[in-house]
Amino acid sequence: MQIELFEQSGFVITSNSGNTLAVDIGNKTPLEKLAQVSVDTFLVSHIHGDHFSLPHISATNPEQVILNQECIDAIDHELPFALLEIKADEQITSGDFKILAFDVDHGPNVSSPLQDNFGFLIEVDDKKIYFAGDMFYESGIEVSSLSVDYALIPVGTFYTFGPEEAYAFVQKFKSIAEIIPIHYEKTPHTREEFIALVDSK
Repeated sequence: MQIELFEQSGFVITSNSGNTLAVDIGNKTPLEKLAQVSVDTFLVSHIHGDHFSLPHISATNPEQVILNQECIDAIDHELPFALLEIKADEQITSGDFKILAFDVDHGPNVSSPLQDNFGFLIEVDDKKIYFAGDMFYESGIEVSSLSVDYALIPVGTFYTFGPEEAYAFVQKFKSIAEIIPIHYEKTPHTREEFIALVDSK
């Protein structure tokens, strides 16, 4: 299993058998970076453009897109791929991937209320990947008994955790083999601050 990171909170997971899942590649990624990217499934956490962008989804040529009803309702034209709704606390299997969605609190600085804002627990090739999405307040599934191989955690502040909040949160997991900071494009220093906190302990 391999993970390739893209801007803001985007990534592509490739299973050992070659099945591919893209997550939240949005408008912070230049479209030309996706010229050679093709995926089986595209997964979206919420409607904000840095996570949900139809041009970016289309550029990856998915067979299926998994997203919440708010995103589906925003689509006003026919698309060349299948849409599958996912709800909080629902698990969906797509190819080699098991995907559990859970509600995430985006915090008080979001300009308009969201119907849904998800994080995901993704299982593939006997690995567990925790994606916190745009988490501002600790929320979602209970993590004190959760061991994961990868945890993608936002650290950018204002709309998500800052470095200290992110660090406090990751301490609550039973175990994390590798932590990957995300959502810091506007505040790149927060990534370095978070890494310094992790390295200091």
